[in-house]
Parts: sequence; C-alpha cells; structure tokens
Amino acid sequence: MHCPECGTKASPGAVTCVTCGFALASLDPAHKAGVGRTMMGVALSDLAKGPNAGVAVDPDAPTQVMPGKGAQKPLAVPPPENRTLVGMPAPKAAAPAVKPPSPAEGTLLGVARPGIAPLHAREPGAASDGRGREREMPHELGATMVPEVMQRYRGDNPRPSSRDKLARKRVVLPPVLPRGAEVVHERARKDRKRALPVIVTAGLLVVFAIGFTLFYTSPPPLTARPRATPEGREAVEIECPSCPDGTKVQIGAVSAEVEKHTALVALPAPLALGENRLKVSIDRPGGGRDEAVGVTVHVNYRLRPDLTGLANEKPSVHVAVEAVGGTEVTIDGKPAAVKDGPAVHVIDVATDCTGPADEPATLKRRVPYVVKTEGGIREDGAVEVAVGIVPLHIDAPGPRVIVEGETFVLAGRTMKGAEVLAAGKPIQVSADGSFAQRMSVSSVGATNIEVRAKAPGMAPRIVPIAVRRVEKLAAAAQEFMKESPLGYAAFAPLGAEGAGKPAVVSGQIVEARTQNHQAIFLLDVPAREGCPRGQGPCRVRLVHGFPNPAKLGEVITAYGQLGKPRSAPENAAVPEILVAFTMPGERR
Repeated sequence: MHCPECGTKASPGAVTCVTCGFALASLDPAHKAGVGRTMMGVALSDLAKGPNAGVAVDPDAPTQVMPGKGAQKPLAVPPPENRTLVGMPAPKAAAPAVKPPSPAEGTLLGVARPGIAPLHAREPGAASDGRGREREMPHELGATMVPEVMQRYRGDNPRPSSRDKLARKRVVLPPVLPRGAEVVHERARKDRKRALPVIVTAGLLVVFAIGFTLFYTSPPPLTARPRATPEGREAVEIECPSCPDGTKVQIGAVSAEVEKHTALVALPAPLALGENRLKVSIDRPGGGRDEAVGVTVHVNYRLRPDLTGLANEKPSVHVAVEAVGGTEVTIDGKPAAVKDGPAVHVIDVATDCTGPADEPATLKRRVPYVVKTEGGIREDGAVEVAVGIVPLHIDAPGPRVIVEGETFVLAGRTMKGAEVLAAGKPIQVSADGSFAQRMSVSSVGATNIEVRAKAPGMAPRIVPIAVRRVEKLAAAAQEFMKESPLGYAAFAPLGAEGAGKPAVVSGQIVEARTQNHQAIFLLDVPAREGCPRGQGPCRVRLVHGFPNPAKLGEVITAYGQLGKPRSAPENAAVPEILVAFTMPGERR
C-alpha cells in the first residue's frame, strides 16, 4: 500500500510511513479473512432473494441509493462476507474463496476489490447524516485508498473511545519535471554559476572606469594662448609637450614649426573677444602620430599695436585697447577708458625717426600694461613694438646752408621703392633710390625744409634742412661768429662727441673734388689756427653741399657744424665740418 499523506510506498505490515510519519492501518489477520463487504454494503446472496426477502434491517447500516429512484429506505444488510461489488447477493456456493489482499493492493479510486476490508468503519460516537448512515470521511478523488484505522467490531469487542487523531504533517514535494526539462534546468543553473563571475568582473571594471574618469585628469595634448608677433600681428602661441622639434602645426591656412615644444602661428585676422574655438592640425616628423586637436582660446582683452599713426606729420605708434565688460586696463601707467568701447594709447616716435641714416634701422618700443579682470585676476605684461625705419641720406645742401642766390640743389639717396617728399611735395626718385631736385628760395630769410622718406609697413625717416638766403655772406659770417663756434684746437680732440656743434676753421686747400652735388676739400690747418707745432700737418675735411668755386691751393675760411670724424691712411682721425658757406682768405 501507499501512504495516503505523501504517496510513499509502504512495506507490508508497516505501522507508520517512513517518510512523513503518518500512522498506517493494520488489520487483524483473523478478521481479514472474513472481510467481504462491498462498497455499496449489500451482499450478493441477499440480492438474489429480492430486495427485502427475509433480511432484517440494520438501523446502523448505510442507506442504499439506487440509481434513478432517489432516497430509499434502509435495506437489510447481509453479513459482510456475502456482499458483492454491485450490492446484489450471490449464491454462496458460487462465491469463490478469495485470499485477503495486502494493504498495498488498494485501488486508485477508493473502490475495494473482493476480499478487501471496508472503506469506512462505523465507530461509536461517529457522526451520522440523520438517516441512519454514518458520515463518510472526505477523500480526494485520485488519492490512494486509505485504510481505516478503526475497524467495526462485532459482538463483545470493545469499541474505542475515539478515533485516532494523529496530526498529519504536510510534506510538499518538489515538482517532477520532464527529462528534457531537467537537463535544461541544470544547464541554466550552470550558466548562472558561470555568469556570476563575469557580471562581478564587469561591475568592477565599470566602477574602476568611473573612478578613473573622475579622479584622473590627463594633461592636455597642447595649450593655446593669444600672442603678438614682433611685427605687431596677432598670433596664437601653441605649446605642445609631445611635439618634437620640426613638428608642423597649422591653424586654417597658416602654419609654423615647433621649436622647443613651442610654435607661434601668425593669424590672418584677429580673434574675437571672448571664447574662440580653433582646430589645430599636428604633423609630426617621420613616423610620428598626426592628429587634429580642438582648442579653446579665451580673449578677455586685446592690446594691439597700430602703425597707422606713422603716416602722421609727427610719427606715432598707437596701441588699441579692447576688453570685455568689467575689465580694467592700465597701459604705460595711464588708465585706458574701455568702458565705452575700444581705447587708443598714443606713443610719439618722431625723435626716433628724425635725422639722416645711411642704413635701415629698427624702431622698438616696449609698452607695459596691467589688466584686472572682473574676477579679480591681475595680469602684467608689455606690448612689444618693432618696426623698421626707412634710411635717408642727404648729400646737398646739408643740414644747414646759407646762400646768396635764389636756388639750391636737394640731393641724396634712400632705399629702393621708397618715396621722398620735400616740404610735403614728392620728388622724383630713381630706381636705385637716389634723387636730386633743384629747389628755389623766393625771398631773403630762413626757410626750414623737411625731407621725408617713407615706405609701406615702415616708419618714415625725417631729415630737416635749414636754408637761409642772405644778401651778403660777409654779414652772415659776422652773425655766425656770435654763436661762439669752436676752432681747430677746441674741436680736434672731441672726435664724435662734438658732432653738431658750430665750428670755424681757415687753411689752404690741399685736395678738392666734386661728387653727388657736393664740393669736398681737404684743408691744411696752420699753426696759428691751433695746429700744434712739430706734430706734422693738421688736416680738416670740408663737405659743402653747394657749388663752390674755390680751387686747389687757395686759402679759405669754412663756417658750419662738426660731423663725424673720418679715418685717414695714417690711422689718424680727421675732423669733418659740414659747411654752411665759405669765404675766401683767412679768418679775420
């Protein structure tokens, strides 16, 4: 038989279930031999005689319900050994001897086979349904037949006081899966075990990546700052620690080479105030990595040199100042008014551009500034200005000339492609930069003429010329002596330090020639003019930018100003006088 609680097959003669502990029924072998009751409770022998023939009615027997007739009165219950499956009596001679089955032979639907003990035993005090039938214990359809613990006793057998009320322990068995489902379930369980380390590892990698991103900041591949070129053009300074020398960096159409991890890229147009996003292409030499990097250049202010002021009558350099709102700018110690828009700081450079020069020169200025941003950040710097100055040399008439006539010749030279103006009027310049122009003096008196040479992108060169027209040179000599000019003994030892000072000297012409509209004499100064005795001849070089009729061997007196000394073949410096005019004979 099987345990009615958990379904476990029990051994013959077992009292309790080995799995759940449920109490199993154990019948007396002597009693089992006489068991012959059927499910309907009617013996076959009684049914053969008729429904009620000579059978006493047992009031405790269950009521027989016949199909289709509703409730019937109690039937006489034959002895249990004469009852059949269908409730009809059969001849006793025909009743075969049936071996009592074992408890394990119960049927699935709870119907007893012949020779099986009755399903329900009436016990004293058991509940009745009110019509003389005992109330059967409910059983689940499909459960294994449950033998009753208590049996119906005959005669003088004592009846138990109560039914066995052993507690039933409910055991929940796992669901039985098909064979294929068990394989799939086992495979899924193994897959889950294998997936767990992968999931944990992936989670750790994600945490590490997030931490690396938050706490590690790699250095930028390059940095960019606004700068200015020596010529005053706006540029971007690129600093690239990973770029070797020779790397080419390019912004737009302009490029530059990296030297010591830095390159200065001049821009074709100025950057805008505020934030500027630029794309920098990096071309490393050889097999180095090429890449394009986006950079942001912040321009909070701009100080830009402006060279347009060099064309003014008095040359000047301008520094244009622009700044975003809330920024204070102080340039060259003076505050710049940038609240209402761009401001201009003017630097006078006329002194640097004035005076003759045989070769081009460079005009340099360093303008310091202080910037305070709205956030309180202070930045000190300087605007560097460097621009070339056009050369200009005047051969005639010299820096100072006194004439009796109405005209003189203006001659000199400058650089190729330069333009020359005299008194604001352009004069013709040859391809090699030389020029010669006859000028007129309309009236007696002093006339100051400014000669200016200029070229695009350069500062001009200005040479002033003082021209004075007189009626008589003798009267001009007397006036000149009132300036206390230096004699030979006084100016000879000065050398270059005496340049520009008035001087006068007399002597004999020992050499004379004409070049570039100039009359050049070499004068032998006598002892009475200050030449030390016994030291050989004392010579002075005279340069007169005007036609001079004096000839070799004549004695003349020259009035003018000292120039730069000239070296002589004997390695002795020869003083030079830029002659304003000459008088024949010795000085009186």
